[in-house]
Amino acid sequence: MFAIRQRLENYLQTWFKRRAPVSRDITLNLRNVYIFLSKEGMLYAFLLIITFVAGINYANNLVLGLCFLLGSLLVVTIHYTFAHLAGLQIKLVDISDTQVGDKVQVRLQISSESRQPHRQVRLSFANNAFDFKQPIHRKPNALSAPNDWLLLSQIQAPQQVSLWLTADKRGKFVLPRLTVSTVYPLGILQAWSYVFFEGHAWIYPAPLSYEMKASQFVPSDDEQTAALHTQAGQEDFDQLDNYVPGESLARISWAHVARGQGLMSKRFVESVGQQQLLDYYQMPAVTHEEKLSQLRYGVDSLTQSQITFQLRLPDGEGAIGEGKAFRQQCLLRLAKTP
Repeated sequence: MFAIRQRLENYLQTWFKRRAPVSRDITLNLRNVYIFLSKEGMLYAFLLIITFVAGINYANNLVLGLCFLLGSLLVVTIHYTFAHLAGLQIKLVDISDTQVGDKVQVRLQISSESRQPHRQVRLSFANNAFDFKQPIHRKPNALSAPNDWLLLSQIQAPQQVSLWLTADKRGKFVLPRLTVSTVYPLGILQAWSYVFFEGHAWIYPAPLSYEMKASQFVPSDDEQTAALHTQAGQEDFDQLDNYVPGESLARISWAHVARGQGLMSKRFVESVGQQQLLDYYQMPAVTHEEKLSQLRYGVDSLTQSQITFQLRLPDGEGAIGEGKAFRQQCLLRLAKTP
């Protein structure tokens, strides 16, 4: 039974993707919008059957008239429910990288080709497609919410919204299927569409503290190579920058002042003769993921302390550096490590 269900789900997933190919933006139209009775609509259809059978059985024209009126209302509702999704344009703006346990922010831009507003449109990821009974703990028109679903009361002008997904695993995070749905205006019909976005985020390991040993500071074998790695100091002249009020007057380049070139401040650096080595094989943890988490802690600590370091992983040794940009490169390496 499970194998049959899995095969059926795979077939439907493939069929939906053919009608809504993977991309960064999509326009909802007749090809990719589906409509069917909601849970309340099932009761409505049952009422139609009851009134029709009763009207035929008792030859009661009033009951038959009520049945035809309710049937006409159902047909008209099909048009209005479909119209509140058709014409919507949804574009993936960006996805934020984050660490394990935090939320991945997915920003979407929603606009409309129609002059009429689209009301009560729900955006949801994964398995929340058909559940409209979840409590709303925020204003319905909120443009961002810390959840993986969002209910917009009205869409007319282009707007950006944010949805949040939990990152529970390190590595490449592929966006799940987005469901856009509505039950407006009467709630007896449900229109929905599936959107498959072309995009992913990288999930870094969460930091795991450990005692960083002094033995992990290793001297550089090549003095010329060590001289390439510097930090702010007082030894060697590095460059000229614009003078910042409050700096020491001893740093002002008076030669430039004499030539009428304005106030310039001299910057000095000093060579770093040793570097911090973050070695995967020297981490005290036992499991693979814990070692990566401890390396993440080391990267954050050394970056905050403005210390030059090198990150050594099983896939090889990386470059030597420091600063926020270098930290970001190290985090990506940790996220991509098999």
